[in-house]
Amino acid sequence: MPNVKYVQRRTRSDGTVVWSFNPPAYVREAITDHEIAYLQFESRQDAEDHAKMVSQMYQEVRRQEKSSLHIASGTVISLVASYKRTNAYISLSANTKRSYNQMLNGVFDIRLGKSSKTIGQMNAKHITPMIAEQIYTHLKDNISEHRANHSIKVLARVWGIAITKLLVRSNPFRNMGLRTLPSRTVLWEPEQVLHFIDHADSRGCWGIGTMALLCWDLCQRPGDMRQLTWGNYIDGAFDFVQEKTKVRMTIPASPRLVERLRGHLEAPDVIICRASTKTVGMDRHAAYKLCARIRKSAGLPDELRMSDLRRTGATEMAEAGCTEDELRATTGHRSRDVLASYVRPTRKLAAGGINKRFG
Repeated sequence: MPNVKYVQRRTRSDGTVVWSFNPPAYVREAITDHEIAYLQFESRQDAEDHAKMVSQMYQEVRRQEKSSLHIASGTVISLVASYKRTNAYISLSANTKRSYNQMLNGVFDIRLGKSSKTIGQMNAKHITPMIAEQIYTHLKDNISEHRANHSIKVLARVWGIAITKLLVRSNPFRNMGLRTLPSRTVLWEPEQVLHFIDHADSRGCWGIGTMALLCWDLCQRPGDMRQLTWGNYIDGAFDFVQEKTKVRMTIPASPRLVERLRGHLEAPDVIICRASTKTVGMDRHAAYKLCARIRKSAGLPDELRMSDLRRTGATEMAEAGCTEDELRATTGHRSRDVLASYVRPTRKLAAGGINKRFG
């Protein structure tokens, strides 16, 4: 049987055979709307099926790149293509690039009123403040106010870079007076987190339960915790770089994390994504979909997200009397102002403040 691209046969230290999927860097960098990671499969067929899917994605990206050469000069799409060649875009994290691409692609397809052209097909110099308002209204009415706000912020950034390149003269997306939306404040109850972990374990998803505990106890984003390897776990502490902020973190493991990880050191390469007997690793979308299925089957509220565990842990630290500097050293926030908006005020925090003042 001929070899499939990016798939190799490997033998573990215990003699078992696995099939690794290890695409080159240029493939990972080209497919920015998905996270293409190193994975191991127990089945050769599973590994080859996954490799073929990624190969098709890569070919589609290349096809789109070639077709972009024929995009009419001066259009919104060509303006965005120019932005994506700048260091301002290239230096963004993979998660931020995925988010930007989602926002921009959603704007490209908008057709306002009886216009014969989509926004993507329009001349970028013809996008006026009035059209910017219409784009915002369309997104707000048809998707959500959060999506509209985020999209406008991305467009303002693209146009701002375009001005420096002399591609446009003004930025119609600046100073639109967008309403500041309230920050998300959802917290998990401790009993809910423990129930989620127990339920994940009962379904054979040890890695997903471990990801939840890592996010909760270390106050970190699911994306960072999902990618941890045993190489990040040194002398009872986790040493890693946050993908979003590029901040290097060194955080001691909690006693219950130490206990949970003990006995699982045989899992190669990754800590948390040994979510089934089928794969050792799992990509971002698959992991989060599995989290949602486990939450649902556990009977937990739909409003709970894995990302809320970071806020939950930070709030618990504040309730325990941790200083702002201790909190920032754990969460990775550089700014006290950002941290202040991140930790949710609770009755226990208020009671602690009163006790310190009058106790």
